[in-house]
Amino acid sequence: MSFFHKMKYVFLLAISINFVACAQKNVAPAMDIAVPKAPIKKSKSGMTFDQSQIDLGTIKRGEIKEFEYTFTNTSDEDVEIAQLSTCDCTEVLKRPYLPVKPGAKGTIKVKFDSMKKELGDDEDPVEIDIWLQKEDPKTGMPVLERIEYIFKFES
Repeated sequence: MSFFHKMKYVFLLAISINFVACAQKNVAPAMDIAVPKAPIKKSKSGMTFDQSQIDLGTIKRGEIKEFEYTFTNTSDEDVEIAQLSTCDCTEVLKRPYLPVKPGAKGTIKVKFDSMKKELGDDEDPVEIDIWLQKEDPKTGMPVLERIEYIFKFES
């Protein structure tokens, strides 16, 4: 199976999982817990994010928020993004299309449209999957990075 055939399969699987995750309803009661800032995350991909989780706070229905994730390539080889996937409420506005060299920074800018998110569906983080051109030597599959954001609808 070629790399691109595997990539196509993994991408379609990720899209399906994200659609299901975005459509799920939470049945657990909401708790008012302060979410601490996520620690800086360094992974086998070489992408070290300044923040891998962004807290948008309280959102009014109809609000649109734009925000950015910045990462540094902390590996000794190029980082090249093959594909990004997320749910319908999130749009990727900007991303690196060229490889990010070791030591260089990259930015992923996204837009959250709260009208595309179901009311009451604000308990789980919204995930953005980043599929890299780099393959995991153990599995032969593309390396996956995941960033996310959280919010709460105004009551």
